[in-house]
Amino acid sequence: MKKNLLFIISLFSILNSVATAQELDIIEMGPGFHKVEITHPDGTLQRYVIDIPEGYDGSKAVPMILGLHYGFGGMGGDNRPEPYWTEGFFNKIYQQAFKPLGAIFLAADSVSGNWQSPENEAALLRLWDSVNATYNIDERKTIVTGYSMGAFGTWDWASKFQDRFAGAFPIAGMSADMNTFREDGKLLDTDWKIPLYIMHSHVDGLIDIAPTIEYVKKLKSEGKDVTFHELFVITHHQENLLPESIGHAVPWIKNIWQKIDNP
Repeated sequence: MKKNLLFIISLFSILNSVATAQELDIIEMGPGFHKVEITHPDGTLQRYVIDIPEGYDGSKAVPMILGLHYGFGGMGGDNRPEPYWTEGFFNKIYQQAFKPLGAIFLAADSVSGNWQSPENEAALLRLWDSVNATYNIDERKTIVTGYSMGAFGTWDWASKFQDRFAGAFPIAGMSADMNTFREDGKLLDTDWKIPLYIMHSHVDGLIDIAPTIEYVKKLKSEGKDVTFHELFVITHHQENLLPESIGHAVPWIKNIWQKIDNP
């Protein structure tokens, strides 16, 4: 009787997770860069880009990089960026640097304001789960990263879903609520369990590096796994100069994945 009950509970859990994953009808793409448009069950239209590594055929699980794009005009309310705004974010910043990782790169357009809005959280979670269900992804090896507005989102998402990320890589953003950080200066109070690679410039010019420096000191004093990559010549709006610096994070990511394979 107990075995039957456990079987029923397990079957229900499987069916429930499948139902959730199939909320979006994701079409599996072959290797290469793709721009895709999807409609959510509530009618929300979302555009995303996905880069599939060379040689991917679904026979072997591959890691994922979840990317959160930078800001755009009118990031508040129900505003959204120009269609496929995230394409420029991927091409300028990550494409060259992350090619050696052989990972699937997923990045969606915001559906409403910055990444900490409830609408974005619901839409991106549904998309993320659906892509995970469609492709053969090693979900233990998902890294979240973002620049500027995307860095605020990276801090927020990583703090909420630490159990789903192998590491977080925020660039030029603070571990704070983007809506209020200039007024209250309050930083996230998170007990970090995952490795962090933090990149910020001393000449950023838009997002002050000082709070990041203090936050890194605090985390290191607590024994957290933190790598701090300080930049000295790149300003906030020179993201096209970042690929070389971002490339320095590739060994950090590979090391995380290696530890997962060989604990």
